[in-house]
Amino acid sequence: MAAELNRAAFFQAVRLRPFPGSLTAGQVSGMEAILDACPPDTPTDHLAYALGTCPIETGWTMQPVKEKGGAAYYTRMYDIAGDRPAKAKELGNIKPGDGALFCGRGLLQLTGRSNYRRATSRLRDLGMVPALTDLEQTPDFAMDPDIASAILFVGMREGWFTGKKLADYFAAGRADWTGARRIINGQDRAAEIGQHAQGFRAALIAAGHRPGAVAASVPTIVVESKPLAPPTVPSRPAASSATPAQKPVTAQASGFGAWVRRLLGKEAA
Repeated sequence: MAAELNRAAFFQAVRLRPFPGSLTAGQVSGMEAILDACPPDTPTDHLAYALGTCPIETGWTMQPVKEKGGAAYYTRMYDIAGDRPAKAKELGNIKPGDGALFCGRGLLQLTGRSNYRRATSRLRDLGMVPALTDLEQTPDFAMDPDIASAILFVGMREGWFTGKKLADYFAAGRADWTGARRIINGQDRAAEIGQHAQGFRAALIAAGHRPGAVAASVPTIVVESKPLAPPTVPSRPAASSATPAQKPVTAQASGFGAWVRRLLGKEAA
């Protein structure tokens, strides 16, 4: 990663591509959380594709979202007592009510008790959530922008969702912008997402981002072991053509600084 990323230049570029000429405050804050969470060794193409996946997955809000539907739909689709008990077992939803409790949430629709449990365990191992923060016990933690962004990067890097991972499509000069959709969901809207990702790539390069070397792990954050309060999900603000003030960010930033400060009570939530 470059020593600094000029965020003003980044937002100025993405406002025109892939966005249609303006950004909402919610879109800006969502992308800020993603950029803050990005491990500093992340290659440009990896970051671009992670960003490029989010417009379609979040309905262009760039904020964590809850899967559309209600309790009846979640029960039918994911519950052991629903229409697809085999799928429910695959997701670890073995108790009646699990389908609704562990419906899709986040930037990439984390779904199923087993996946919430894995996210908790892995993010704890990496020091990205405190020891007492448990997504299985409080699934709405997946709606916290910082946690959702951590899931975005770690999940896509490690192949949580389909077994495919970023390095399978972006490595050694190879960039498969369409095939990379298999990391998340087959080839659903693959070409469209690839185009969005390339728009983000152009913006990152314009803002000074440069490819880094892939490392074996992401940065570790040491925080006090106390649970995070359930998040309040912001409503989507009105559209604006404003560009945020320039905010150069060093590559060595922790990525979870604001969130960690909230955890430690040093910053208002």
